[in-house]
Amino acid sequence: MITRITERAAIRRLLDRDRIWALYALADLDDGLFEDCQWWVCGEALALVFEGISIRPIFVMGEGAELRELLGRMPADWGYLNLRTEQLAEAPGLWSYQEQHVMHRMVIEDWRPRTGDCVVLGPEHESEIRQLYETGDGGGVAFAPYQLATGFFRGVRRDGALVAVGGVHVVSRAESVGGVGNIFTRPDCRGQGLAQVAASAVVEALRAEGIRTIGLNVESTNAPAIAAYERLGFQARFTYVEGPARRITGRAIS
Repeated sequence: MITRITERAAIRRLLDRDRIWALYALADLDDGLFEDCQWWVCGEALALVFEGISIRPIFVMGEGAELRELLGRMPADWGYLNLRTEQLAEAPGLWSYQEQHVMHRMVIEDWRPRTGDCVVLGPEHESEIRQLYETGDGGGVAFAPYQLATGFFRGVRRDGALVAVGGVHVVSRAESVGGVGNIFTRPDCRGQGLAQVAASAVVEALRAEGIRTIGLNVESTNAPAIAAYERLGFQARFTYVEGPARRITGRAIS
């Protein structure tokens, strides 16, 4: 049996069992995001359906029969489904991915920042940041203007032009979590370590605010990015799959 849960303290108790996997979901407990969340439980298994962005992320915690019942009965027929590799065995017959991305969740193990000159970026720099992302394929795919208001975006300039940027996807001071992302370097400036400089400045700012759990996501096939993050002291903690998926039955099991 599944039930909807709305008490933040009860949700937090479940998420705190694995803060690294639940990093993004913990941030969704903040006002302004929590209102777009639907939380469902089956025993100790938990699912989040986030309605705040168009791809409709779905996050789950749990294992075994409880997780399978939750996947089969939660009232969502489609979304951007996130499953750890060990959870994939519970999805066949219930959900089907239209597209899969195999990802690493990396967290700081032995912090070794790369220093360099950076500038603080805020909402007034949105147009400039978007122009930078447009110089190359894949830049800024998870960027949203509201992220700039967090105060954790940093950039590198050359001759006055913004050539590298780093920031966060989510951050919660209340839950002490930060998801580093939106990292990009202009194609003609790559190979100089500028992405590491920008990312380091972002992490330093998060650490200065007392954020305890800091992580990022990277495609498992992106060897150069993984190596760059490892040089900063990030390490992959586990692999997971994400992508657009649909319920095979087309509706929740009744």
